[in-house]
Amino acid sequence: MKKGLLAGLIGLTLAGSAMAGHGEKPHAEHWTNATLTEKLAAMPEGNIANGQALHVQMMCNSCHGEQGESPSRNYASLNGQTKEYTMKMLLDYRDSRRWEDYKQANIMVKLARVMSDQDIADVAAFYAEQDMKAWDVDYTKDARIERLVAKGNANIMLTPCASCHGVHGEGNGITPAIAGQVPEYFVRTMKAYQEGHRNNDVHKGMSQFTHDLSDEDIKALANYYAQLPGGEK
Repeated sequence: MKKGLLAGLIGLTLAGSAMAGHGEKPHAEHWTNATLTEKLAAMPEGNIANGQALHVQMMCNSCHGEQGESPSRNYASLNGQTKEYTMKMLLDYRDSRRWEDYKQANIMVKLARVMSDQDIADVAAFYAEQDMKAWDVDYTKDARIERLVAKGNANIMLTPCASCHGVHGEGNGITPAIAGQVPEYFVRTMKAYQEGHRNNDVHKGMSQFTHDLSDEDIKALANYYAQLPGGEK
């Protein structure tokens, strides 16, 4: 492990008391299309082996599983996630763009703050190479939800989920893969967008998409995507 990273990890608990107000969000410049594209283009090439080592050394596996597949219903699965989205999320945590719930996010904020651009690119490359895995959920074929995924809902101006996240929920670039995602995490994320607690998407598209969805819709979408194996990487 690099000395800088090791020192940073040792100092995580000490750093916690120094962070702004334990919930008072620091100022961070929002991404624009141009600044995000420029930053991602400037990121180094990720090394999968180094990413796997960091995944273990930084104890990411304790929450996200040995290969990025969450072992519990509390944390997101990262296996098969697009490398661009993982990089963006870690940059957002590092720069305090993502801060929807300090108590939930504080460990990610602290970890991201000791990661270099190379570290971030490496773990993103590792997760992107892992296979997606479906969750065992109680999903009964629902024509209305599957129509929402494939065709959207013109009556309430909703675009199809598949138009951004892919036919199989496999994601594309900074648009995340959502196939095989932990359903409880999916629901929390959608509610965070809906209630305005999370707003780190560049065009606030998810805030708009979730606005008219019912709790029943969100739960059904969570189960629909959880049981998908995902498309080709």
